Amino acid sequence: MTRVSSRVRSIEVAKADDLSTEVYLLECDGGLILIDVGFTPLCISNIGAELAEMGKTWKDIKLILITHSHGDHIENLPRVLKLIGSPEVMLGAGDVDSLKEQTGVKADIGLEHGDLISACGGIEVVAVPGHSDGNLSFYLRDEKMMIVGDTIFGDDDGNLYPPPEKYSNDAGLAAREIRKLLAYDFDKLLLSHGKNILRNAKGKVEEMVTA
Repeated sequence: MTRVSSRVRSIEVAKADDLSTEVYLLECDGGLILIDVGFTPLCISNIGAELAEMGKTWKDIKLILITHSHGDHIENLPRVLKLIGSPEVMLGAGDVDSLKEQTGVKADIGLEHGDLISACGGIEVVAVPGHSDGNLSFYLRDEKMMIVGDTIFGDDDGNLYPPPEKYSNDAGLAAREIRKLLAYDFDKLLLSHGKNILRNAKGKVEEMVTA
């Protein structure tokens, strides 16, 4: 676990093919928000351990945000819902059908670009299609933080890359759409796969897309 800020915790939930996988817990006034749920029993165990360390339980999670509907981000959803109860589940509108097909879970809300979630000082939805049809990033205004899921990949040295072609529906579109992030004022970039960038993150993204 890494405490990224007073509100945001990064939890490594799995490692496969030399890629770590991170999920995120946000501590908001109305309860916890979990961003992505992982895909193995170890993911469940690691999230549960983090909740216990915080003095919280699964029942304190009120909202699940999904960055996109690839298995390593959603497979645990039915198990997580049994632990939590009835939190809201939201993901990109373009991935709603895919989520239902893969997990049997129907999302409460299909999010669109520009939607605003009124929690943690405001979470703006940034639609960045290509990796999946409904791929999203989430911009936390008060934190100047962009949680990108698989919109951007990284390595242990802090280098950033567009999503690999073998994992993407449309790799060319995914790479082009990353430029959308530059419309936002962020200093921290949190990835699902790779080392998080905790200062001058926007500059790093700009370097990547203009290289």
